[in-house]
Amino acid sequence: MQIVPQPLFPSLIWTTVFDDRDSFNSRMLQLAYQMREQHPAGVANTNVKGWQSPNILQNLPEFEDINRRIVQVCQRIGESQQFKKDLVYRHQAWINISPPGASNSVHYHANCHFSGVYYVSLQEPECGSIYFRDPRVASRMLTYPTDKATDFTTSEVRMRPEEGRLYVFPGWLEHGVEVNQSDRDRVSISFNVLASR
Repeated sequence: MQIVPQPLFPSLIWTTVFDDRDSFNSRMLQLAYQMREQHPAGVANTNVKGWQSPNILQNLPEFEDINRRIVQVCQRIGESQQFKKDLVYRHQAWINISPPGASNSVHYHANCHFSGVYYVSLQEPECGSIYFRDPRVASRMLTYPTDKATDFTTSEVRMRPEEGRLYVFPGWLEHGVEVNQSDRDRVSISFNVLASR
């Protein structure tokens, strides 16, 4: 007897690494700290002990390069998922500076098709992983009696950040970032993308 699994409603996470990440990140890091100087109070959202900029990067010419890359990646993902061809991809983006001891609590992003994060600067492996929660809420009623978690039985998936890596995921997918246990700031750029006419 053959038993064949059939995945249903997969939760996809897309990732890419920028080829020019060293020079690109050097410029982004400089801009991130300049932004914090301009907006020292920052914004309080899911950041715990960290600093977050207002959602204004999409309006600033000095961030044109990262804005263009975010949109291009999300357009290619949309195409791969058969999104309509005449859509405009609009986004918001902001900076996160998470010093040692900082984290991001579990959350999701409403009213967008994609969310994501680009890692500018960090210290591996102590900087803390980004993690994603199983979106099947009913699955939390009862855990599986396993010796080792599998893709089917796990309730969370952790991914280790890497300088120059961009993650894109559905806005509805719950996620958070572990405590930064390194002795350096973890600097990233987060974003939301909506594809519409």
